[in-house]
Amino acid sequence: MNNREIKRRIESVKETVKITRAMFAISMAKLTRARIGIPAADRFYECSRRILGGLSYTASPFFEERGKRAAFIVIGGDKGLCGDYNQRLFERAYQALRTREERYLFIVGGAARERLSKVGIEADVEFLHSAESPSPEASFSIAADLINLYREEMLDEVFIVYSRVEGDHSVVPVERLLPFDREEATPFYEEMTESTVDRAVYEYVAAAIFRALVSSSVAEHFARVLAMPEATENGEKMISELTSEYNKARQESITRALADVGSLENRYDKRV
Repeated sequence: MNNREIKRRIESVKETVKITRAMFAISMAKLTRARIGIPAADRFYECSRRILGGLSYTASPFFEERGKRAAFIVIGGDKGLCGDYNQRLFERAYQALRTREERYLFIVGGAARERLSKVGIEADVEFLHSAESPSPEASFSIAADLINLYREEMLDEVFIVYSRVEGDHSVVPVERLLPFDREEATPFYEEMTESTVDRAVYEYVAAAIFRALVSSSVAEHFARVLAMPEATENGEKMISELTSEYNKARQESITRALADVGSLENRYDKRV
C-alpha cells in the first residue's frame, strides 16, 4: 500500500475503534438493565410451574407422552458483533433439531434464522425483533400458537433452546416444556376442569418462554461486553502497526527525495 492508502486505512480503523468503544458502553448499560428483569422472570416461571404441577392429577394431553413430533423454540440474537454467542446457539440448536424428523421451528432472532437457513433448516414461524426487548406479550403470542398446535395433535413435544449466563460464562440449554413431567410435580388438586388446566399450561409455557427471552438477552449483552474490549484492543494494535508502516514508508519517501536532490546537485556541479 502507498502512503495515501495506509493513511486511509488508519482513519477507517480509528472509526471502527470508536464504534467498538461506544458499543461496549451501550452494552454495559443494556446488560445492567436486562439483569434487573431476571428475578421477576424466574419468579413468574417457578410460580406457574408450581401451579401446573399441582394440577397434574388431572387427565390431560399436556401430561401424557405421545409421539415424537416436536416443536423447537430457538432464541438467538438479531445482531452480530457479540463474539461466538450466535454461533454457539446455532450449533446447539442444530444438534437438537437433527434428532427429530417431524418438527416445527419457531425462531426468535434474525441471526439464528440465517444460520439455520444456510444448512437447509427453514423456520416455520418467525418472531423477529423480540430478542432485543423481551416482553410478556411476545411470550404469550408464541405460547398461544404452540398450545393450539399441541391441542390439535400436530405436536407431541415442545423444546426451547436459549442462552443463559452462569458465572463468568454462558451456556446453551435445551429444555423440554411439554408434555409436563409429572414426576417433577407436586400434585395438590385431585381433579380440575379442562379449561383450568389449559389456562395453567398457557401461563406456564409463556412464563418459560419469557424467562428464556430475558436470559438470552442478558447472555447476548454479556457476550458483547466481553467481545468489544478485544475488538478495541485488536483495532488499536492494527492502528499502531499501520502507523509504523506509514512512518516507515514516509521516511523511505523522504530519503528517496533527498537522494534524488543530492543526485541532481552532483550532476549540476559536474556540468559547472
